[in-house]
Amino acid sequence: MGTKSHGLKHGWTLIADKSFKLFSNANDYILVDYEQDTVLHFTVTDSELEVVSANWGLRFKVILGFKTIKILEVAEEE
Repeated sequence: MGTKSHGLKHGWTLIADKSFKLFSNANDYILVDYEQDTVLHFTVTDSELEVVSANWGLRFKVILGFKTIKILEVAEEE
């Protein structure tokens, strides 16, 4: 299905499947998957990423040098 890049505050970037939705309030972010489940709740500052909660089994990686969060999950094709 492909991915989409989302610019976050403080120079951070989130890369996730196009079917995922991102919602924000100040430095707080919620990521919702293709089944409308909240899969990740996190905050960012200039020097920190804090994962408040994540669904069990969610695969993601953080690339500190580029301030990038990459979600490795992809939507299931029907």
